[in-house]
Amino acid sequence: MLKNIKSILFESLETFAVSSAVLLVVYMFVAFPIVVYGASMEPSLHTGERILVEKISFYFDDVSRGDVVVLYPPGNDSVEYVKRVIGLPGEIVKVYECVIYISKDGKKFMLVEPYLSKEQCTAGGQKFREGRSVKVDEGQYVVLGDNRERSADSRLFGPIQKDRILGKAIFRFWPLDKIGLL
Repeated sequence: MLKNIKSILFESLETFAVSSAVLLVVYMFVAFPIVVYGASMEPSLHTGERILVEKISFYFDDVSRGDVVVLYPPGNDSVEYVKRVIGLPGEIVKVYECVIYISKDGKKFMLVEPYLSKEQCTAGGQKFREGRSVKVDEGQYVVLGDNRERSADSRLFGPIQKDRILGKAIFRFWPLDKIGLL
């Protein structure tokens, strides 16, 4: 009887240790959950929603325009921001009359943002002044919240380094009525 109890206890402990190790590896290298706080990504994401953030794709591919990413803002590793990638390395970004303009290699276009509400206006900020062009250096990205009036983003702190991006938000798993890919 005592031998059975020891065996069950050992198996339980072994299962717990292996499961913990697997979860740790997944959390460190593959994906992690995060709770959204604040209004900066409304209407796309709301406070209290839970999303899954994956890390794998950035090992094989670059960050793309339109990706929703989780990042550390410059100079602060204690808070995680959720933002959308707007500007890519080597591009010139300009905010003018509520619209974002992007140019690279002689090609210019107005950024179409279907995820924004129609009345949304993108105003300039400290780092992206209205009507002034900003060149995005290699290894940097411009990130903005979808709720431009209530977002601390690249307009405030400038482009961010790729190593500040923790991963790409790919899936909303809470609340259950909004479950799905992002």
